[in-house]
Amino acid sequence: MEATASDRIEADQPGVRSIDPYAAIVDQLQHTVMQLVRATLEHARGDSALAHTRPMDALPMTALPRPAACALSQREREVLQRIAAGDSNKMIARALSLSPHTVKRHVANILDKLGARSRSQAAAWLQRTH
Repeated sequence: MEATASDRIEADQPGVRSIDPYAAIVDQLQHTVMQLVRATLEHARGDSALAHTRPMDALPMTALPRPAACALSQREREVLQRIAAGDSNKMIARALSLSPHTVKRHVANILDKLGARSRSQAAAWLQRTH
């Protein structure tokens, strides 16, 4: 088993037990990283359909607000419908006679208002609510 940071510090100074505040932080970080690696490996070994998805997209959508809590503008709803149809920003801009920059801003506002992490989560929210 790998030595912890505090073990290495004590090994450097035999007979002296020093208290290094940074050693505890390093140990905690190492522990947290190992937990994340284990969780990622378990996820990858799990359901093969989920193994190819990005971890954030695989999260449950329960944290997203309810339809009544969202105040999307009419234009944002139109953009969201195009996102759910699989259109790119460029395609949405052409279809709605907007600039690509305006579409990009609408998409960012939609994701922010819904608390979604991706376009696919926003599209899933729309499918669930309609």
